[in-house]
Amino acid sequence: MKETKLQRVLFILEELHKRENNTLDAYDEVLLNECKLSSKQMGRLLDEIADELDSIQIIKIGRKKAYKLLKPMDLFIETFKNSNDISWIFNMAHDGDPEVFNELEAFTKKTKHVFQFHNTPFEDTKTFEEREIFKTLKRAVKNREYLKITFKGKEKALDNLKCLKLIFMEGNWYLAYVDETEQCKFGRISFMERVEYATKKEFFHLSSVSSHMKFLKNIQNAMTLYSVPKKVANLKAVGDARKYFEKDMKLFFNTQKFQKTLDNGDILFTIEYTQELEILPFIQKWIPNIIVLEPISLKNKLEEHLHVLINRLN
Repeated sequence: MKETKLQRVLFILEELHKRENNTLDAYDEVLLNECKLSSKQMGRLLDEIADELDSIQIIKIGRKKAYKLLKPMDLFIETFKNSNDISWIFNMAHDGDPEVFNELEAFTKKTKHVFQFHNTPFEDTKTFEEREIFKTLKRAVKNREYLKITFKGKEKALDNLKCLKLIFMEGNWYLAYVDETEQCKFGRISFMERVEYATKKEFFHLSSVSSHMKFLKNIQNAMTLYSVPKKVANLKAVGDARKYFEKDMKLFFNTQKFQKTLDNGDILFTIEYTQELEILPFIQKWIPNIIVLEPISLKNKLEEHLHVLINRLN
């Protein structure tokens, strides 16, 4: 019997692959019996899966709503390989328990010649000391506790930090916290040397961090700054990069917007950002096929980075 959400989702994906027409509905007896759900609950879960994965389409069969798998191989690539979607799977894990990822390994054994997993999101918690830090952070987030944290290479500890959330992004675990200046920041967990009880022993109220929690819903990466007005980068994709920035292609940033396709095929698009470091690493990855048009400050910062690189190579 599949009792966790992760188990149920993996079972549903497997069943979609096995069925002759790659189609399921919320009244499927095999699904209902194995997942121990009502048809109404199953319908909600199937809707969620279809909403997350473009490879599953909702269709009508008579009066019933059904779910059809369109591209079988692309489904798994989309689910397990896409950094933008992978957090959906992480959120279904048992409170950060790495054992749950054994299911993913078992699930893909029959296609081991297709997939390769280099690591799991729990790679930073392998040692005993780091696991203890992770447990402490989990408890603090759950109970809305203050903590005192010392980061590697820093002599002074940060005291009275309000622990908001543990966030996995760009291959690393971060703690989102509010410091004593009321700024929301991100601390990489693998850089934490010591985590202790803070000077403040009481718990903080959720109402005191409402604006910070709202900010977390719209962050782009660990370099997104709190309470900083956003700027707009006007960019152009040329050459081999153009096809990745066409209209309706998957976005790299949640503020990314397609503008238009030029007569020569180049693509104009925009990305909002709070500081240059939020998008510069991304732009640099695409050199020379992404061109910064505006603002001039971002263009100058990119040129500065390139000059430093060139000088180091000489």
